[in-house]
Amino acid sequence: MAIDFDKLREKLANIKQEEIDKYFPKDTKPKGWISIEDHLPMMLAIDIMNGGTKYKVRYEDGTEGCSMVSDHNTWYYYAKEAGITHWLNE
Repeated sequence: MAIDFDKLREKLANIKQEEIDKYFPKDTKPKGWISIEDHLPMMLAIDIMNGGTKYKVRYEDGTEGCSMVSDHNTWYYYAKEAGITHWLNE
């Protein structure tokens, strides 16, 4: 099956913003320290070869550290067990 690049260029040139937003929604999470009860950090696609995305986190006692996130749902339970309460959304 051959790709018709002219048709593809035409389609991309005429794409509407609504179509883009439908498939690539904007990130609505606030910037700064976010409670893990409100939003979870997610692995970025660019970090797939690293095995996860590194985030700055805050613990119950106020200390800060770093944590790797691959599967955010699994990470939530690890974070709760480790005493992580917040993560930094830069």
